[in-house]
Amino acid sequence: MGQLTYLQSLRESLYELLKQPEVYLLGEDIQEPYGGAFKVSKGLSDSFPMKLISTPMSEQAFTGLAVGMALAGLKPIVEIMFGDFITLSLDQILNHASKFCWGFDKKINLLIRTPMGGYRGYGPTHSQSLEKLYFGLPNVYVIAPSVVDDPGNLLTNSLDIGKPVLFIENKLDYTRKLFINSKNFNLYQLEIKGDSLFPLTSVSFIGENDEPLTLITYGGMVAPSIELQHQLYINNEIATRLICICSLSPLDFDTLFEMVKNDKFILTIEEGHIPFGFGDAILSQIYQRGYRNEALTIGARNQVIGAAEAYEKQTLPDFSIIENIIKSKLL
Repeated sequence: MGQLTYLQSLRESLYELLKQPEVYLLGEDIQEPYGGAFKVSKGLSDSFPMKLISTPMSEQAFTGLAVGMALAGLKPIVEIMFGDFITLSLDQILNHASKFCWGFDKKINLLIRTPMGGYRGYGPTHSQSLEKLYFGLPNVYVIAPSVVDDPGNLLTNSLDIGKPVLFIENKLDYTRKLFINSKNFNLYQLEIKGDSLFPLTSVSFIGENDEPLTLITYGGMVAPSIELQHQLYINNEIATRLICICSLSPLDFDTLFEMVKNDKFILTIEEGHIPFGFGDAILSQIYQRGYRNEALTIGARNQVIGAAEAYEKQTLPDFSIIENIIKSKLL
């Protein structure tokens, strides 16, 4: 894997996938010289001039085109420029693609990539994390790679599920190195559980097997959680375990429960608004399975995300606050 960044991993996998005659990439401004808003498709139209379809600014229309292509046996990959506009594709995904794979009893290889997340000052309509709108829908997968995963490998796995997949990429992750290439990687031990295609990954410090607190998160919140995990260990001798989830829906709650059932305290972290989100679903499911210790959800405040730095910081999860919460529980 070399020194790949998150973005490079995605681009290399797209390059390999586009060699397949059935695979096409659709989206706004994905061809040269632009190469997509976050440059994931940079250079691909030079190599595959007939495989990248640059579309008008109509998410519902080109998602619908991709659904038709998938019905015809092709494997379209759609890029929605900003995840905030995934709402415009909901009808095509929920009321068409997800029903077709059931009603026609056939594979619908449809992958919809989109960047989510804030912390960049992009304002109320370009900073949201709206993936929870798609949680729990029949025949719809929501996959969110992080720096702990190989994003490109998850991308390849997602295209072959045979059901529509919403593939969540985080804006801040694009330029980050994969965790395996980080300078502190050799301090950690990774434990892989569950599905081999979309596993649950546990990150702990080597030799620390009895952490009293577990963090559970996904996507763009994984990298800052690892940084916090390191700071707590080095500065305060607080050992935590971090569970990174890449398949948000469906989510393997049975395996997750077995991993955390004896934990003393669980903290879920998400960039999306709470309540009714990722953390609430996890806590509901593990409590129904018998978890009886303390837990807390952390996420964005239930308010619009402003463009001003101070207002955005006030809305989105603040890791200095998360650090103080952990210290108050363990020190």
